[in-house]
Amino acid sequence: MSKQTADELRQLASLLERQGERVLRQVTAACSILTNSVSKPADPKALEDDIDREEVVLEEECLRIMALHHPVGGDLRALVTVLRANGDLERIADHALSVLEASPNLSGPVGDALSLLSSRILSMLGRSLHALRERDSRVAQSVLDESPSMRSLSRATWGNARTRAGSGDAADIDHSFLEIRIGQDLRRIGDLACNLAEDVLYWEDGKIVRHGGAGP
Repeated sequence: MSKQTADELRQLASLLERQGERVLRQVTAACSILTNSVSKPADPKALEDDIDREEVVLEEECLRIMALHHPVGGDLRALVTVLRANGDLERIADHALSVLEASPNLSGPVGDALSLLSSRILSMLGRSLHALRERDSRVAQSVLDESPSMRSLSRATWGNARTRAGSGDAADIDHSFLEIRIGQDLRRIGDLACNLAEDVLYWEDGKIVRHGGAGP
């Protein structure tokens, strides 16, 4: 690896880290509104726009380095990882914005399962970003190990919402539909956090982990 390429990869990693911080901020705001009844940020779309712009910058920089330097081995894995993680982060931000927009329309507190799901995915995302920053395979695997319990909470959210809707009350039905929508967004954030963890394993170990192959 030339010094120029090494410097460019370090700069790329720094850009990805800052993108991760933006996305974590958006998800944290979404989860706080959902579970703590705090006010919606004045303009969550502004942060979303920043994330969208940075996604394009990161992708263009990856493609530029590939075209100029024709990387192989670990350098190529690093660039592929950044490309994958960059797309996953942008999609996470999209789902967080959806939660931010839906939560103020809830008619009351959310169910326990949805609240626990919110806390779980925030923890998983934070650890995935840590693993990506530190290239820590152990932490990445711990996120993947938590996926089954995250999915169980997601199913419980659906069950609780259906039970509430069964009352026949119009407000309960509206609330239940919103909980299901929000639960779907949170579940997708959790799945994408697992994708980030899989990217770390690929970067560090060259292992392509997909489609449920992450377990021990």
